[in-house]
Amino acid sequence: MRNSNAGKVAIFSTLAVSLLFGTSLSAESYKKISRTIDVAAHGSVQIEASVAEMEIEFYDGDEIELEIELESNGHWFAWRRGDVDHVELEVRTTENKLFLGIVEQKVEQHWRVKMPSKLAIGIDVGVGDIELEGLSNNLAMELGVGSVRVEIDDTDYAVIHASVGVGDTAIKGFSGEHVDNERTFMSSDSYYYGDGELEIDIEVGVGDVEVRSR
Repeated sequence: MRNSNAGKVAIFSTLAVSLLFGTSLSAESYKKISRTIDVAAHGSVQIEASVAEMEIEFYDGDEIELEIELESNGHWFAWRRGDVDHVELEVRTTENKLFLGIVEQKVEQHWRVKMPSKLAIGIDVGVGDIELEGLSNNLAMELGVGSVRVEIDDTDYAVIHASVGVGDTAIKGFSGEHVDNERTFMSSDSYYYGDGELEIDIEVGVGDVEVRSR
């Protein structure tokens, strides 16, 4: 009987510790940041992140609406995952350019952004998947590993260039004679030359890029 009771105590102790650590993990390993930023005085924005998924849509307005979910990328067998409580969105301005960034290496990020269409945009991400919907301005993007999907909102461009070191590129929905695709064994480059004044330049190390006019 004594051994049976001791076994029950051990089981309940283990469950209590598990619940304690589970609560601690949940509280420390996840964080949500919501911000609204007035950009009436800005002409461009630069976004930087280490590991991130980004969903960016464009609209006519003067405010950036941000919702960013952060999660530490620890392992299930670790005593505790990384603490994201200290991670904050960096916001700074230089002349008429706005900078937004979270460059913490061990944090996975999911950005949902509503962006004024008047802003030219630059994006620099280490690893991730990036989707832009309704783009109608200049875009310069560098991505180390991942995928890029850009949907253009009925806007002509002077030059669109998509380049991938290992992977594939595609530019769709434009007049065929203005599109050129160049492939080697591993790399890919796609170009579009139009009559507009804007430019898109996307460079990806490993992954794929699709730019489409709707």
